[in-house]
Amino acid sequence: MTRSIRRLSVGWLPTAVVLAVVLICGSRLIFLSVQHHAAVARETATARAATFARKIEPQLQRLANLAARQAALAGQGLSATEGSAAIASMTPAANTFWMSSEDKVLRSRASEAATASGLASEWESAESARPAPARAVLGPLRLGSQWLLAIRAPVLPPGVAAAQARAWSVSYGDLDELVAESHLARLVDMGYDFELSQIEPRSARSRIFVSSRTEPLADAVGSRVRLPTGQAAAIPGSYLQVAIRPRDGWYPPTRLASEIGLLVFLAWLLGFGTHDLGHALQRSGAALAASRRRLHSIHQQLAAEMQKRLSLQETFDHARFHDAFTGLPNRRYFMDQLDRALRDVRTKRRQRVAVILVDLARFKLINDMLGHTAGDELMVQAARRFEKCTAAFEGVLARWGGDQFALLILDVASPEAALSVGGLLQQELRAPFELRRHRLVVAATIGVTSADSGQRRAEDVVREADIALSVAKRHDTSKIVVFTPNMAGQAADLVSLEADLHVALEKNELRLLFQPIVDLRSYCMVGAEALLRWRHPVESVLGPEKFLRIAEEAGLMVSITRWVIFRVIKLAGEWQRLLPADARFFISVNLSQAALRDPGLTEYIASLLRETRLPPAMLKFELTEAALINNVGAAREMLDRLHGMGIQLMLDDFGTGYSSLSYLQLFPFDFVKIDRPFVNRTGADQANTGMMAAMVQMAGSLRLTAIAEIIETEAAAKALQEMGCDLGQGYYFSEPIEAAFALQRLRSREPFEPQAMVETIEVPALDVDDSPTIMIPVDSVSYPDEETPE
Repeated sequence: MTRSIRRLSVGWLPTAVVLAVVLICGSRLIFLSVQHHAAVARETATARAATFARKIEPQLQRLANLAARQAALAGQGLSATEGSAAIASMTPAANTFWMSSEDKVLRSRASEAATASGLASEWESAESARPAPARAVLGPLRLGSQWLLAIRAPVLPPGVAAAQARAWSVSYGDLDELVAESHLARLVDMGYDFELSQIEPRSARSRIFVSSRTEPLADAVGSRVRLPTGQAAAIPGSYLQVAIRPRDGWYPPTRLASEIGLLVFLAWLLGFGTHDLGHALQRSGAALAASRRRLHSIHQQLAAEMQKRLSLQETFDHARFHDAFTGLPNRRYFMDQLDRALRDVRTKRRQRVAVILVDLARFKLINDMLGHTAGDELMVQAARRFEKCTAAFEGVLARWGGDQFALLILDVASPEAALSVGGLLQQELRAPFELRRHRLVVAATIGVTSADSGQRRAEDVVREADIALSVAKRHDTSKIVVFTPNMAGQAADLVSLEADLHVALEKNELRLLFQPIVDLRSYCMVGAEALLRWRHPVESVLGPEKFLRIAEEAGLMVSITRWVIFRVIKLAGEWQRLLPADARFFISVNLSQAALRDPGLTEYIASLLRETRLPPAMLKFELTEAALINNVGAAREMLDRLHGMGIQLMLDDFGTGYSSLSYLQLFPFDFVKIDRPFVNRTGADQANTGMMAAMVQMAGSLRLTAIAEIIETEAAAKALQEMGCDLGQGYYFSEPIEAAFALQRLRSREPFEPQAMVETIEVPALDVDDSPTIMIPVDSVSYPDEETPE
């Protein structure tokens, strides 16, 4: 204890001494600096005060010269015997008057009579105690609202001494004019406060006439204003002076504060350096003592050196193999650990390893809406949740990319166990994230693969997980997908399909089918929905679910959408020409999310309508909530333009997804299409029937037309009719048909007859316009939604 206290006192004593010396010396230097700066400032202020005082003196000299000239003119007209009455007959100049030796006004200008009388009275008052010199200066004195300064000169006939003067010539001037001509206000621009005052030594008082402040200046320097040559003050000992003082004082507080701050900083720096040096010396002594002990064993020295090198390498590896934001291992570290794990599997030290890739949904949207820092914060929060979730597993959690994580499980019993881990990761994302006062729920798609053979490469295992992740992204229901061998072939097929899709439009491989929309009261066809098909040269006819997602990822959706709209408008114009004049029909086209981002789409549609002279009511567009939710503002702007053109809009797949009623009010929809979950096949499910009836009633209340999709049974059709649903479509009435068959249906105006469920097989080897449709009756077939995906 005593040794520790002694060591502590020895360590702090030099620091205290250095601090004391620095503070004492620094304080002395600051004191000297303050004195020096104040002395220099006073000298500078005195010089400037003298400069401005000199500027006032010429104005006083001018008044004295004026009084002297007037006195000389009057004296020339007098004889030695004439009295002051002779002077009264002379007219004085402006701002002058004649005054008798008894201080009475002899004559002044009529406009200046009051001023002359007041000044004469002041002269009389000043000389009541003691006569003033012959040539004297009186004032400044206040007459009315003015401060005046008067100078007199004796009127002397030739040969008469000044002491025998019989009258005086008095000139006066306004003090404000004298100050204005001397530009005292410039002192304010120079950083000084000033005042022009008169000092009366007998009363030790000063009268302030002009000042830049409301209160008298304290601790100011001044310069006396010298009177004109030969003139004396009417009141002995009084004089005018210009006093100035720096606005911030003789030593500015900011400079004093900065010097004190600098002193404190230097004291801290030197004290800290001294303290650190003392500790460094202590540590050096301890290190030397330890080195002397380590000399006894060469092996101990080598071990210490190796440990230092390993620590340095670990620090370097951590910076090289970890993500800067989340602190998680990065892709390079993950691949290195996966390669090691596969080697362990090869040597049978591990049974099986699993790789899980997690992709956060809507990450780009969060970046666009809240900023990239919000996206980084989301990744950090997700990383902390995943770390907590995977703490019980032996493995590696890494940040794989911008919005992706990767998890390596070093020992997993089966692929199903890896799948359950993926489920745990999804559960961690169910709680909302707090991002910039927003609560966001973020979903994720997960790809899972496992390896129980050490002969596989790390790149192949990761590629399998990535393929499973891609399949999960395309999957509508399952968001966790385990890799299977056939997925590799599917991935290759997708790449091939994308390459073929780039030339499909040029080769005229796309075609349209039309599924009739019927009036549920008459079973007559009133319109049709355009459905896209691809006549692939190798894969036969492909439905939209096979290639539209690829088209969207490849950036082809805008071109495909424009092609569909072009074909539909041209075809509708041809149908209008061939059908009777009173025929009414429409064709609906699905608009995808990518189409809503096409800035020239509305103008393109308008130009086609003008070219074909097709009524806009014959064209309708279908949109899903998924297409609207990502950019509500842009979608509403485009839909308002389309609706303003007379094109009616349908909210597709209502009853699935969010089914938010706000979209029915926010967007100008005219129809709602109610999807499969509520149009059941038997009509016996009371819950679905009640929900369907409520939705039909709600659509009617909002003045929207309800269209039921996927009607496949007579019971469903009748139930919908009883509910008041207006329109419907489905295999109960007709499968998707060629344009010629649709035209024939519209022309005949015959109601649809209930038909057996059929499966359509389209033969692509023939020409599109001549290809037959083979109808194979089946008892019960479940069909996918035939609509164009958004």
